[in-house]
Amino acid sequence: MVNTVLGPVDVAELGTTYIHEHLYVKPNELPAFYPYTLDDVDRGVEEIESFMAAGGSTIVELSPLNFGRNTEALKVMATRTGCHILCVTGLHKEEHLPTWFDKLSDDEIAGVVADEIEDGIGTHRIKPAAVKVGTSLNTITDRERRAIKICTRVAVEHHMPMITHCDKGTMALEQLALIEAEGMDPSHVCLSHVDLTLNAAYIAAICNTGAYVSLDHVGRDLDGRDHERVSMIKELVEIGVGDRLCLAGDMGKKEYWPAYGGKPGLAYILTDLKKELTACIGEEAFDAMVRANPQRLLNWA
Repeated sequence: MVNTVLGPVDVAELGTTYIHEHLYVKPNELPAFYPYTLDDVDRGVEEIESFMAAGGSTIVELSPLNFGRNTEALKVMATRTGCHILCVTGLHKEEHLPTWFDKLSDDEIAGVVADEIEDGIGTHRIKPAAVKVGTSLNTITDRERRAIKICTRVAVEHHMPMITHCDKGTMALEQLALIEAEGMDPSHVCLSHVDLTLNAAYIAAICNTGAYVSLDHVGRDLDGRDHERVSMIKELVEIGVGDRLCLAGDMGKKEYWPAYGGKPGLAYILTDLKKELTACIGEEAFDAMVRANPQRLLNWA
């Protein structure tokens, strides 16, 4: 069984799944973070409905503690759309760590995360499906290292998978070394954003540990290199790590949502990208990235 914001469901019911998205998020009150603020339930519903119309079924919402997470809003979205929405606990990278992080002991911080897993989040006591951690660009700070160690210990104790933030795709192997040192098997870990590196050898090295990767920066026109991402995915499938690849959009910004006047939207992977990818790798390999692989990660057995 896997926890959704509406309660536990059998993993077989998840269907087509995006492993790393943001649906309702407010990282910071500062004006610089306004583009990253998604706080309109109606627009969220509109995006989710387009995702479902394209064949989608499940979205893992990756907003952790102190990142403007709103599980009540997610519950409303799930109720209105019928989408399986999964939320997370845990801590983000350095700049998003809460003010109380330095004031509490390791055990006290572990208790905060464990309480969310055991008792649920918010007034509706919504239980998370995974634990998130994150690191900065090209470095892991001392505070991030501490957060990873604490959150990993809690995840291991509660049999919760972990999904991480690798800034611009960096530090994935270093994250994994810290996580493994706390007793977590890599098969319960997904390292996100690594497609930004466009480095197939690097990504294959991560996959060869048994960990999963989230390829989640497609369709954004950030660098005009999606054709290279498609070629890289083809290479990864051909060398035999297709069973470790997950697809998502990580579209936590207004300019990525048609509901805010942006593009490409949550349906993009299941429409335009699917056509391009299946022409290269076939339907079965594509389906694995949005069905079997994320489901296997989420289903701790």
